[in-house]
Amino acid sequence: MNQTPLAPMGVGKLLDRSFSVYRQHFSAFFLMALIWFGPFLLLQQFMMVDIGSMPFLLQDSEGSDFWEVLGNRFIGQEEMLTDNIGLLLAYLFLVIPLLTLVGYPQLLSVATLLTQASIKGEPLRLKDAMKQALGRFWPLVGSTVVYGLIAIGIMLGFFLVCVMLFFLLAFTLGGSFDAFKGIGNEANPIFMVLMFIFSYFVFIIGSILVPGYFLLRWGFYMPVVLFEGDGIGIAKSWSLTKGNFWRLIGLFLVVSLLYSIFSGGVQALVTGTMGMSMVAQLLLILLGCLLVPWMSIVYALAYFDLVVRKEGTDLQFMLSKQATEESVTSNELGTPHE
Repeated sequence: MNQTPLAPMGVGKLLDRSFSVYRQHFSAFFLMALIWFGPFLLLQQFMMVDIGSMPFLLQDSEGSDFWEVLGNRFIGQEEMLTDNIGLLLAYLFLVIPLLTLVGYPQLLSVATLLTQASIKGEPLRLKDAMKQALGRFWPLVGSTVVYGLIAIGIMLGFFLVCVMLFFLLAFTLGGSFDAFKGIGNEANPIFMVLMFIFSYFVFIIGSILVPGYFLLRWGFYMPVVLFEGDGIGIAKSWSLTKGNFWRLIGLFLVVSLLYSIFSGGVQALVTGTMGMSMVAQLLLILLGCLLVPWMSIVYALAYFDLVVRKEGTDLQFMLSKQATEESVTSNELGTPHE
């Protein structure tokens, strides 16, 4: 088949192409998600929800409104975890590490290989893509461990700095709070709420701009390890994302917003209408397996877009340098000697 050239894409065009790739090769991507993501979701549901006391099709919610049924889902999960500490520990120290070190790296690697075949116009073979991704299993695991440790260190450091700044600010402005105290020398609740909202937004924005900057710049290590076998891949990812942070952060904020709206809406609809039933839980698992491939395709296309931009810049630099050298050489040859 003919190779389809990949030109640099903006956020809108990249999202449009992700939908196109997913639509054209839906079965391969969905089966990939069922293999690498579905079992973890199923295990999570078994550990966080009491399957034994759950109805099969519809939960009897007579006399309860929509929001009450929806709230019971989260209350039930919380009670299940708090009543069984063993399940909680198994989930934290077994399921999450396996999903982080095995599930996600293999899922993203297979999705990247399938996306590469799609944009090149080559036939998509899920079996071959999975075999190639498994061939890089341990390098991907090792790179993910290093990336995870770096991420934990950055987040802890950022959190400690925020705590120190908060106490420093509170100590510095302590005397200024007297003006906001109400009757009985108690803090004004309106002022406290406004301070909490302001601090929350500052923390969120700071998390995106500070830890998010480094984690996003290093976040394309997986395709580098998959294709190039370049050690951990973090250094190459940093080089690829140079000058593209704001475009990438805009892309992933849009993707996260779309995912949250669609996923949250469907979850609320399913839970509100069917309650905590087995069929509802299976539908939510299928929903996760439907959405994760699309996000993986966006990640893969973002990587290939970075490669095209980087190679195009490098090629332009090489051609410019070569033209300059040829011009200098011709000038030297054309200059008469005295």
